[in-house]
Amino acid sequence: MSSGQGSIANNETGLREVYRGGKAALNQFMRSFAVRQPEPARTLLAMAPGWVRTDRGGSDAPLGVEDSIPRLVNVMLAQFGTPGVQFVDYRGRTVPW
Repeated sequence: MSSGQGSIANNETGLREVYRGGKAALNQFMRSFAVRQPEPARTLLAMAPGWVRTDRGGSDAPLGVEDSIPRLVNVMLAQFGTPGVQFVDYRGRTVPW
């Protein structure tokens, strides 16, 4: 599970460098792993669940777990069989690396 904050391209505010760095490292791992896979390519997804009300996300987050998880599942089902690696959010939108 990645995060929109793992996007290097979208980092316009800084802050949370350790969290961002960890998610960016995960995204780099996913891309590196994807290029080493034999054909036919598997479906690999780095997913951003949105800002979710959890201990980490806090009480101000607009999404509950009950909102985010079904949407993530729908995105996974929609991407099933699509070869290669993608970075997408809980709505299925591409997140820039």
